Amino acid sequence: MAQFDFDLVVIGGGPGGSAAAALARQRGWKVLVVEKEQFPRFHIGESLLPMGNGILRETGAWPKLEAAGCIRKYGALFYSANGAAAKEIIFADGLVPGLEYTYQVDRAQFDQLLLEHARSLGAEVRMRTRATALESVPGGHRIRLEADSGAGTVSAPWVLDASGRDHLLATEQKRSFDPSPFPKRFAVYTHFRGVHRPAGRAAGHTVAVRLDHGWFWLIPLTDTVTSVGLVTTAETIRRAGAKPEEVFAQAVAASSKLSELMAGTEPIMPFRITNDYSYFRRHLGAERLLLVGDAAGFFDPIFSSGVYMSLWSARRAVELVARAQAGGRVLSEAERAAYTRAMKRHAGVFQKLIAAFYDNDSFAVFMSSEKRWGIERAIVSVVAGHARLLWPLWWRFQAFLAICWLQRRGIHVTPPLNYEASVLDPMRPEPAA
Repeated sequence: MAQFDFDLVVIGGGPGGSAAAALARQRGWKVLVVEKEQFPRFHIGESLLPMGNGILRETGAWPKLEAAGCIRKYGALFYSANGAAAKEIIFADGLVPGLEYTYQVDRAQFDQLLLEHARSLGAEVRMRTRATALESVPGGHRIRLEADSGAGTVSAPWVLDASGRDHLLATEQKRSFDPSPFPKRFAVYTHFRGVHRPAGRAAGHTVAVRLDHGWFWLIPLTDTVTSVGLVTTAETIRRAGAKPEEVFAQAVAASSKLSELMAGTEPIMPFRITNDYSYFRRHLGAERLLLVGDAAGFFDPIFSSGVYMSLWSARRAVELVARAQAGGRVLSEAERAAYTRAMKRHAGVFQKLIAAFYDNDSFAVFMSSEKRWGIERAIVSVVAGHARLLWPLWWRFQAFLAICWLQRRGIHVTPPLNYEASVLDPMRPEPAA
């Protein structure tokens, strides 16, 4: 690989890109990370999953995160809009041991911590630099970079695209998409001061309030600051005929539980908007390139799977590249197809849980306190991020989905929930879990 400038170029300095760079540096590779923004910078996706802790340990960044003063997350709270239905999930109660806690993170701080960790291991990092074109050359790629100081090229045998939903670098793998199982969703959010929290360890929980047209997240970031966001369909926003922040305020006012939690709060920054949720690209790899994290796909933020999937795919991508590089070859068609299948199978577990969350009947099953056969403990482990469904998890997860199926067909295994009326149109029906 001596004829190349780098052994690996990673496009994107978020969690997936930084983790990939750190893992590659541990193998002694010469690594360049290209990031279009200047860190620290604001980003959404502030709640981690315990299943990602092990990958952070592998990168070596975990002790730095433990020392960063972030709020510990031991579980989650789910409410119906009127607060009549409530469910607490404690990660330590799950079927899989070792997933007791993780952290709520300010992404500006967290992403910079991971990127600087990769730099401390010897990765070269260029911020405010965009990768705008990829050209195949014998044995690798030439990547065109554009920065404030000018444009130029670098070369490498391997590229990992961890650029998120950014469409600036339109490689062949990023042009075709699978049909989305969900309607296009829309999030409007900001940070608030003064949001009401439960006492004790539960103060660090993610809180999700389910509405008839979507849901709210409330994620504690510091002792006083909370990230609050509304997720709904783009169609709901359009029908409301109001600005997104006005729809946000209307939804809070229409929910007695949200009104309670948000009483006396104040936003500390302007509202932000994110759309283009719920997509997955059809092919996630080429002979010398793999898509990582959101560059590959994303379904929904409800179970906070985004950062975990970025870390998981980064580790798997580096392992694949290392195997091919050791054999002096490109990634085979079978390896690329296997990477795509593995990524989608892993994300597909969250997809099924997401579909259950959005369906009124299935959500009643999710909120049930029924504990027979250890099904609830299995669901807790999946919510903690354990999407590798070994037999003890697999059959219980299938049983949960079967109960949801019965519930949707009027065979009420658990009583239906009473949803509070909303000022917005009801959300369109979701596909079956």
